[in-house]
Amino acid sequence: MTQAQRLIALASGVHPDLDPDAMVRVAGEAGYNSVGIWVEPGVNWHRTTTAQVRNELEKHKLTALDVEVIWLQPDSKPDPVHHQIIDIGGELGARNCLIVSSEPDLEQNKRLFEDLCIRAEAAGLRACFEFMGVTQIKDLAAAMAVVEGVDHPAGGVLIDAFHLERVGLEPAAVEAVDPRWLSYMQLCDMPARGAIDEPEAYFADALDGRLAPGEGEVPLAELLGKFSADIPISLEIRSKHYRDNYPDPVERARVILEKTQAFLEQG
Repeated sequence: MTQAQRLIALASGVHPDLDPDAMVRVAGEAGYNSVGIWVEPGVNWHRTTTAQVRNELEKHKLTALDVEVIWLQPDSKPDPVHHQIIDIGGELGARNCLIVSSEPDLEQNKRLFEDLCIRAEAAGLRACFEFMGVTQIKDLAAAMAVVEGVDHPAGGVLIDAFHLERVGLEPAAVEAVDPRWLSYMQLCDMPARGAIDEPEAYFADALDGRLAPGEGEVPLAELLGKFSADIPISLEIRSKHYRDNYPDPVERARVILEKTQAFLEQG
């Protein structure tokens, strides 16, 4: 597979103000071959429809790499809204659904994740658990305890370069993950600040502090070397710098893609 064939998605967080159909259109016009879609039944799905988003995907010949976000809540049961997000993802032909958790109990996380894996498998998606320092599943080991504990073929773990760095893990940590659990990854660069323990600072950095690959100080080339050469990439570059300097959404998306392609070609 060449870099031109590799799936590189514009993550939905790059343009938090766009409705899903507009997000797809921007990704297509900026030259991506894939896109991430934010799905909020009853919120942004009032302003758009599955058919509209699917039409934009087909028009621009884009793959929906993921739908997000399914956020597990403490002391909760399987949520019909979470099922609806997965079902919408299936109708869009999405490959993955993104899951994070505020549930502190490991066994309950397993029960909820297994339910989502079963629903995802029926819809043709992978259910990918993402760790974040501001959630209850805070690091890679915790995420793998859930994913491997459930051991469902539709399950997986999502590794975001940002969260790996900001919880204090090195690229070598990825070596402990069986490749069968890796459906895609999220990529960005950032200043090498290491772990951030204060939740407000962590959240602010996650929403505003990301950079395009090659612009920061973390060992992204080393990290990419821990994954298969063809693993799909979601460019999760939530960035005040890019919002301020590239207010036009297509230009912002295009610049991020061009910088990423240049970085990947160097490797």
